[in-house]
Amino acid sequence: MAYSEATLKENYRKLSDEKLLRLAAEDAAKLRPEALALLQEELGVRGLGETAQAGIEAQLRVLSDVEIEEYCALVRAAPCPICFSSVQLLNATVTSKVSSFIFLTTWKEELAIACPDCLDKLTESATSHSIIVGWWGIPWGIIRTVKAINSNKRMAKSHHVAYPTAALQAFVLNNVRSLDEVKGNVNQLHAFLINLRLQ
Repeated sequence: MAYSEATLKENYRKLSDEKLLRLAAEDAAKLRPEALALLQEELGVRGLGETAQAGIEAQLRVLSDVEIEEYCALVRAAPCPICFSSVQLLNATVTSKVSSFIFLTTWKEELAIACPDCLDKLTESATSHSIIVGWWGIPWGIIRTVKAINSNKRMAKSHHVAYPTAALQAFVLNNVRSLDEVKGNVNQLHAFLINLRLQ
């Protein structure tokens, strides 16, 4: 449902500075052009326009293939956020995990960035979890467990490739601003990847 400009303006006016800045930093790219203009106007009224502008520009920026490769290379060269090893280049995967209890079945997908060996362990763990507790839901437990197992098998095939996976490229595109903030400092980049795992 599209809100009128007056409604959007009033909604932005009611937000705290913190929520308004978070909206600008995380969701600017998802807003319609007129909604983004109203957001920027409210930020300007509060004297926050300059603070938020870098985050908005980072989200709206279209990366070239070369830039995507550079950001992927930056992430891949960091120490593994799980085992802390720097022996292998990092990559990304998406694990699928199913949990069931009679009439309740949940499906959880998680992005993971780690070295190939740790990605293998995460995928095996998600598959084992699904095999043990995924089947018990009626009727979705069996169906979703089979899908999760197949999805994990498919993702595992790319863990040891020599190039960035599609999951890593998607991560880069969604986190350009955060990567810009830490790209000059390996320790900060490593901490950022560790915090990503803890979220």
